[in-house]
Amino acid sequence: MQSQSDCAGDTESATWLSGPILTFLNKVIVPALWLCFAIGMPAWILTTTGSIALGRDFYFVTGFAAVATVLLSWFSVHLQLVGYQGRYLLVANYWKKAAIPFQQVEAVESVWWYRGRLVRIRFNQPTPFGSLVYYMPKWAPFRGMFSAPEKELQSILASRT
Repeated sequence: MQSQSDCAGDTESATWLSGPILTFLNKVIVPALWLCFAIGMPAWILTTTGSIALGRDFYFVTGFAAVATVLLSWFSVHLQLVGYQGRYLLVANYWKKAAIPFQQVEAVESVWWYRGRLVRIRFNQPTPFGSLVYYMPKWAPFRGMFSAPEKELQSILASRT
């Protein structure tokens, strides 16, 4: 595994496919707001009433919130900034960066539950970011219905390997 500095000798500059603002919102801000709500609401009820009593009608809502919290946490961990430089896929978050050779990319595919706005990259070997990474392409909310952002990275991988 090479770090981003190992491929600094490449003459090509890094091209980022994911949007930093969109990634920051979905990786940091939205999960933080959700956790504040998920923790703050029961805490507020506990402090104002002295206990938390859950009526039968709210079992489904509470279960849904718990499942949503787990899924949102899992998604936030796997959402990264993605780009490329030369024959390396650049993957970064706010704590680490890695340059992963294109040969380690097993598949680049659209995500069925957020088609056009989210791309999944699966790796055939362990990477510092695990075996799969998600990224949100630049301008995904605006052109997601009309484009296939996974095709862009697929064509780059095909032309450079």
